Amino acid sequence: MFRKIPSKVRDTTVFQEFKNEFSPQVKAYEGLAKTFLDRHAKVIFSAMILLIVASFILTFFVLKPESGDQSHGIKKELNAIPGDLGGELSALQDLSYRAMQMNELKAQIERIISQESISKEDSIYLEKAIEQLQYFNNQPKEDEN
Repeated sequence: MFRKIPSKVRDTTVFQEFKNEFSPQVKAYEGLAKTFLDRHAKVIFSAMILLIVASFILTFFVLKPESGDQSHGIKKELNAIPGDLGGELSALQDLSYRAMQMNELKAQIERIISQESISKEDSIYLEKAIEQLQYFNNQPKEDEN
């Protein structure tokens, strides 16, 4: 196992040496696994089907999902976070939401502007979208308060 790899042979790698060293043991375990799987194929298949059925029953009939708003759970977890870190996380969540909204508005504005002719509905939407972007840009940052 602790043989030195000759440096003259360039094709020899560490992985090849590991393969040469441990191939008899690996082949023995492969043989054992193959015979075990061949002997007990029906039992293994039945156990697999039984686990799938049990999982189905547990998922749909026994375990009840938590009902309610998902954001309520997030707020509860944020309240459990000590002091300033909870405020930092809520500020980060607010900033990411604002950035997502701004990105969506910018994409819609660019789509409308790229059209050759703009309908009345697009014009109204464009005006409201620009107002919302201005609102997002003029809102005070959380750390300025």
